[in-house]
Amino acid sequence: MSAHRLRDEYRSVLRVPLGVALFKPPEVSAEIISELVRLLEPPLLVTVGDFVTANLVRAGLEPHVAVVDLRTRREGFAGLASAAAGRERLRCSNPPGTLTEEAVEAVRGAVARALSGARTLVVVDGEEDLLALPALALAPAGSLVVYGLWLGAAVAVPCHPAVSRAAARILREAFEPPVALTPSRG
Repeated sequence: MSAHRLRDEYRSVLRVPLGVALFKPPEVSAEIISELVRLLEPPLLVTVGDFVTANLVRAGLEPHVAVVDLRTRREGFAGLASAAAGRERLRCSNPPGTLTEEAVEAVRGAVARALSGARTLVVVDGEEDLLALPALALAPAGSLVVYGLWLGAAVAVPCHPAVSRAAARILREAFEPPVALTPSRG
């Protein structure tokens, strides 16, 4: 399994939210994100993180792609039953602090399936956090990627070509070896 390790000097850089960070109670964050979805009408809603995914599903949003590791804050998380129902499942391995080719391809496959109408759950053995980067690079323009920030925020990132390019640049510069990812903006 080919793995790309996050360079130490980029760890603090990636702690900075890449979009609108909502430091609100979960139900308030979900309400704000629901309003964003109504306003933007994104072609895809992608969630990365167990708690964020479960919180948005409880609020009535159905992500097209949900990337989870069945843990939250390194503890087991069992709150995904309704989020997992009726979804295609892809599994991959992704150790902490890395992006594996397998995991990046799982995100790519989930996005492709979602564009064909399927709702997909990517279950990661390891850590899903860094998979927000390929999700941002691969989701079509106009999509909304929402991920959890370790400080307790939900981060909503509208996908614009500039966001995709920035995510692809981070993938190239922050990982060893670089992650060469061609955005699929179909």
